[in-house]
Amino acid sequence: MSSKLTPSLRLFLWIPSLYFAMGIPYNVINGTAVRMYKSLGFPDSQITVAVGSIGIAWSLKPLWAAFLDMYRTKKFFVLSMEMLCGLLFGAIAMSLTSPGFFQISIALLWVAAFASSTQDICADGLYLSSVDKTNQSKFAGLQGTFWVLGKVIATGLLISALFALKDAHGWSDQVMWRNVMLTCAAMMGILAFYHLLVLPSGSVTKRPTSAGQVANNFLSTATTFFHKRAFWGMIAFVFFYRLGEGLILMEGPLFMQSAPEQGGLGLTAGQVSDIDAIYGTAAGIAGGLLGGAFAGKRGLVRSLWILGLCLNLPHLTFVFLSHYAAAGHSLDYSTIVTLVSIEKFGYGFGMVGNMIYMMQQLAPGRFTMTHYAFATALMNLVIVPTAMISGPLAEWLGFSTYFIVVMFASVPSVLVAWWAPFPQKEDDQVAEANTQNATITVDDPTRLSVVEQTVQRLSGRASIYAMANIFTLLVVNTKILGTLHGLTPGSGKSQFFGLLGVLALQSFLAQRSIAIANEAIAVAGPAGEHHYCGNARGAKIATYLCIGVSLATLAFTVHMVF
Repeated sequence: MSSKLTPSLRLFLWIPSLYFAMGIPYNVINGTAVRMYKSLGFPDSQITVAVGSIGIAWSLKPLWAAFLDMYRTKKFFVLSMEMLCGLLFGAIAMSLTSPGFFQISIALLWVAAFASSTQDICADGLYLSSVDKTNQSKFAGLQGTFWVLGKVIATGLLISALFALKDAHGWSDQVMWRNVMLTCAAMMGILAFYHLLVLPSGSVTKRPTSAGQVANNFLSTATTFFHKRAFWGMIAFVFFYRLGEGLILMEGPLFMQSAPEQGGLGLTAGQVSDIDAIYGTAAGIAGGLLGGAFAGKRGLVRSLWILGLCLNLPHLTFVFLSHYAAAGHSLDYSTIVTLVSIEKFGYGFGMVGNMIYMMQQLAPGRFTMTHYAFATALMNLVIVPTAMISGPLAEWLGFSTYFIVVMFASVPSVLVAWWAPFPQKEDDQVAEANTQNATITVDDPTRLSVVEQTVQRLSGRASIYAMANIFTLLVVNTKILGTLHGLTPGSGKSQFFGLLGVLALQSFLAQRSIAIANEAIAVAGPAGEHHYCGNARGAKIATYLCIGVSLATLAFTVHMVF
């Protein structure tokens, strides 16, 4: 029977379900689990610090992506990760009545996050290696649509349906959430069995022979990512563009689910799921389509700052909602739906600018696809600390003050959109022969003088050390700082000594970054080279800022502990 199917119909049998299966675990971890913990009475600070940190799994996935081609096929890893996610969700369901449920479930979610990110890598690789370019264009829309459908099911319709059954059958909260997680586990198991029957193997055409070969290829590809002119200006855009959005992404739904006496809206998890996953998703998709059309017609250079405004101005809806709730007023459900949908529409409209900018400015080169993966990983990396600190900050300030702080945090987003550099121009790019999606840009060594190559290489090394410092600050320091919340005065000395150890590492990274940057500046000076010399100066500035923030974090810890 399968021999009678057209090639397009064969692709339709597995592409939509593959991306639907990718959407479920990501949104269970980052959406469903958050609602579950809130419904079970855990405080926002505990939820955001624990769940927010899990997002690092998707930022780290470029580090092991290339190694997956060494063993078996992409289909093997997709099936394995889908089954593993199903087992882990089932284990979370079974642990709900355990005394240490929160710690057990967070540990299981960490493993699920790495499984989900591995599933993402291999599913995308399977798609690219099994579908020709013509059909890739045809099915591009279905990819996003079915991934979003996974979100709608996992964080919206499923929770709403089981909440209705909870009321009808008199289930406790634990029973209801156990059934939610078991249903997610069953869906992943069914999808894994279905994909066993329909997925192509997605084998690589040339398999790496050793881990050393993979590591060398990865390092050479990763290094060139730091060789782009105006590198730190582009990285500043990626880091700050979603700053306000990162603070509202996880705390917004938690605020809606918080009790009125806590300054929240008092909605049930089912109602929040409907708003976020159904109405919000529809508004976000509409905003994305219109934002893409707007940027395409006006051009990114002229439209980026407008997209930045559209991303951030709608955060005012949460300022209004929080102040209205703080005053003791009740709000009609339809009003809440409307206001939150406006915020999600702005998110969809404005996020287009971020994605297009990374595609057109950070990604182009001989390794376009890999560099785009690095850019998206860095973008996701910024969401980790903002999501983690959102809960403790909201509890400390109160919701009405917190969302005003979010508005102030949105100012840098608009500023970087206004000042974003555009070093990569299409007129300067040449397509590389016999290579898909690769171009020879103005940063390619074949188009540079000997001095420019030297300064580019040295500035790139300085930038790598500076980026490692930033990574340590955003992930390790934020995680340690988050564990201080709720401790009694005088406790937390282990956190203090942990930060001292981290500061020693950061000092080493800073010394290397500054020394190499100074070497690059010295070489660039006599020749008057400025493109890559600017990267060296940017590495120094980023390093000084990073150390300054780390010292401030340590001082805050001393104040909290001693």
